This record gives sequence, structure tokens and C-alpha cells, in this order.
Amino acid sequence: MDILVKRTLIRSESLKRRKKLPSSTRKLYSKRITLHVIKWIEKNNKMVDCGTPYSVMVYLSMKSEVDTQGLVDYLLNTGYTVIAPVVDNVSGMLIPRHINNLTSDLVQHKLGMLEPNEKCPVFPTTQLTHIIVPGIAFDMNGFRLGYGKGFYDRFLPSCLNVKTIGLAFQTQLVENTYPQSWDIPVQHIFTENGILI
Repeated sequence: MDILVKRTLIRSESLKRRKKLPSSTRKLYSKRITLHVIKWIEKNNKMVDCGTPYSVMVYLSMKSEVDTQGLVDYLLNTGYTVIAPVVDNVSGMLIPRHINNLTSDLVQHKLGMLEPNEKCPVFPTTQLTHIIVPGIAFDMNGFRLGYGKGFYDRFLPSCLNVKTIGLAFQTQLVENTYPQSWDIPVQHIFTENGILI
């Protein structure tokens, strides 16, 4: 079977499994994932050397994705610099923007997800310390399959010395995502069972 066909099939099947999780289960698992990430952050990532808070870029969840609202709330309330992506459909790029408030700083994108409004300042990729990455499927080498638009594939190479973290439900894990030459693996994956890599 052609690799492109395999990747399409894996993406489709993993998305179906994720959607089949009852909303109450997704909510419970999302809370568990959030707690695992918070414990890891508190243990490993208090502050950088000069006392400046870490700057964490977090995707703003939609539909059946792992819910990130609790994580964003935690980061905002504990002094971290919080960044969220804006999807630029014209350039095909993600634009990182600094947010301070989940209500006043966000607008709805036509694809359905929330994103920072134009008043939120663009944040330099060179100052990002962590990126929380969404995905439809992950393998144990950290490679992921997203929605197939390539936004993160184009964005991650511009972010040097950044810790990348994938969030997924256990049902989204697969043996192999058949990564392509341009795919960049995440360094850590968190599920409802804890940190996997």
C-alpha cells in the first residue's frame, strides 16, 4: 500500500476513534492530561535563568481534540507567557500571538477554532520555549499526523531550542505514522495515562 494512502487511512481511523469517545470521557481525560502536563512543568520548567517566565505556545482546542482550556488557564494564572497560533490561510503559516485573556483576546476562525485577535502582539519564534502541538495520531517516536494542511510542519523548523509537546488520548497512539522527510517529531507526548516519551 502506498505510504500516502497509509497515512490517510491512519488519520481517518484515529480521528474516528477520537470522535467515538463520549464527551464526558474526553472531558475527564483532558483534565488528566492537563494535570500530567502541569506536574511536569512544575517539576522541570519553573523559570529560565534570568527569572523570565517560560513562553508557551498552546493550540486552542476544538471539536474532539484534547481540551487545552484548563492548561491555558493554569499558564495564564501562574505567570507564564502564553502564546496561541493564528492560522494564515493565505501564506499557509502559523502566526504566534501573545494572549492575556481567554475571553477578550480571542475571535473565532472560519475553520471553527478560536485564535488571538489582531490586537494581540506577534510573538518572536526565537523567544518561544515550549510548543503544545495538536495531532490526530502519534507514534512512539514522537511523529504525528495532523489535519494534513502542514501548518505545524512549516512552523516548527523556525523554532530553535524549543521543547515540543504533543497532547493525545491513548486511543490516538499508533504503531507507525510513516513520517515524511519534512516531519519533525515532538519531544514529549502526554495522554490520560501520563507522559509517554
